[in-house]
Amino acid sequence: MRFKAKLFDVQSITHLQNVISTISRFCKTCCLKLTEDKIYFILNDRLISGGTTIWCEVKQSSFFDDYRIEGKDDTGAILMSVAPDNLSKSLLNTGNAASLKIKLAKKLAACLSVEIAFPGGSGTGVKRMVTHDVPVHLIPLAHWPEYEEPGMPDFDVSLYLPPLKRLKTVLERIKNLSNHVTLYGASRGDLTLAVKTELVTTRTYFTELDVPRLADDDEVTSTRDNAEVTVDIKKLLVFVQSQGLGTCRAICNIVHNRALQLF
Repeated sequence: MRFKAKLFDVQSITHLQNVISTISRFCKTCCLKLTEDKIYFILNDRLISGGTTIWCEVKQSSFFDDYRIEGKDDTGAILMSVAPDNLSKSLLNTGNAASLKIKLAKKLAACLSVEIAFPGGSGTGVKRMVTHDVPVHLIPLAHWPEYEEPGMPDFDVSLYLPPLKRLKTVLERIKNLSNHVTLYGASRGDLTLAVKTELVTTRTYFTELDVPRLADDDEVTSTRDNAEVTVDIKKLLVFVQSQGLGTCRAICNIVHNRALQLF
């Protein structure tokens, strides 16, 4: 297996670091899947309750100027376990970098070798090189089915979230009251965020939210007009604070008392 990628645009380096930094706030380790066209960050937390699943995919052409991969099977993919925080830290302080190269290497163990080239001093023309080796664990082919794209759940209520900046403000104000928040959604376009403790009960109401239109081949299997789910406030806040989502519209799918899907 071989992997090597280069990029020369400072803004692309910063954007890549922001993506990885966001993932690191959800988990200590995740699956990094490399294919010819895309890069995936996957978390499949198989807890009985309270687990988190993350599926993040980006086009490699959005970041890299040169991208080469030779995978293990017919798909040409490589899957590895990596600590996203370590990978994110290796991309810090690259504001004046001339180039960045990432390659799969085997030193004492398998690693992603991150090589950053900085311009030399005035008149020298000699570049300064900084290298970080981020440990990885190559995932055996037999375990690849565990990292397939999750299917769309049979949700009960689907709504567009209110503007993420407004939602962020609300969550930041209530995060010190409780570790969890309950979301009540109604198919007519209402969303309520509620926190209830022994000392205080607070509710925030959003009304007249847009409802996503289903495709012609989609079927509505739920007979419910409303649904609720309780989730970790801090994990929800991490999603809302994600870099690059400030101007995006996000969709919230609620599976009654079971799951919350955000995308």
